[in-house]
Amino acid sequence: MSALVLGPLVVLGLWIRYFVVEITHITVLDNPSMPFWDFLVEPYLGYSAFTAALGSYVLVLITGLSVNRMVVRYGMLRHQSTMVLIMYGLLSSAFLSVQKLSPVWFFVFFFVLGLERLFSGVQKRNATANCFDAAFLLGIGSLFYAKGVFFFPLILIAMGVLRLANLRSVVASVLGLLLPFILSFAWYFYWNKGFVFFEVLSENLVANPGQYNHGIYSRIYMGLIILITGLSILATVRQMGLQKIIVRRYHRIFIWVILLAATAVLTPFFSMEMLPLAAIGAAVTLTAWLESVSRRSIRETIFVLIVIVTLVGQFLLF
Repeated sequence: MSALVLGPLVVLGLWIRYFVVEITHITVLDNPSMPFWDFLVEPYLGYSAFTAALGSYVLVLITGLSVNRMVVRYGMLRHQSTMVLIMYGLLSSAFLSVQKLSPVWFFVFFFVLGLERLFSGVQKRNATANCFDAAFLLGIGSLFYAKGVFFFPLILIAMGVLRLANLRSVVASVLGLLLPFILSFAWYFYWNKGFVFFEVLSENLVANPGQYNHGIYSRIYMGLIILITGLSILATVRQMGLQKIIVRRYHRIFIWVILLAATAVLTPFFSMEMLPLAAIGAAVTLTAWLESVSRRSIRETIFVLIVIVTLVGQFLLF
């Protein structure tokens, strides 16, 4: 079977649970919900459990495929495969509450598009437009999930790592981030609801989503995944000396994604909903690590272990 077909089928298998269980099928995370969620998502995907599950599956699929395309296009792996997509699906599917259709999935998708736009500006003499576009895409994602603006520093870090940062590009990125909010406010202002927009935005930015109530298995699962991800980061750093300079920079950006997403979870403003963001970096570092392991038996053991704990989580984690 073609790898291009196998990857989406594996992710679909991991998402079957969401299609069949009877739960509250969407979550806005913070109330009141942001404009794009109200106007573009809830009316079309939120009216039934099936459409919500389908929307969530499509988002994890296109996000995983986008990350997979990036690592292949920019030479971050030795072999072309859909392993990054499969790993992303595995890391995102253990918790049913994470699989639910939520604003975070839309934000993460636009964030990945923004990163890809930055990567494409490396070979350009003037990448100001790329920096503007990357921040603009993050801004669009933040109209689904307001707290996405707190991850704007990731765009700035990526610009610095890729040697794209200068006064002009930083100013362009700030303007790119603000533009979606300015246009949204203009629409609300046109309908005499300007203060409503600021009220919704401010309430979303300070809302406390609550913390996940961990049980025994969730602690075991998270501990194991954190351990394996930590080892993959160390292995990736050790391998950097053997890589091209630009490839090292790409890997550093994905490591920064893991670190900042993990740090956010430690604050009262974020919780397990950050897993899809952290899984972006973890999927890349884990795949790169497994690819660098010389003994096939060790590679397969680590991968099978991740599969087993994820499948068990499908029955025990909610």
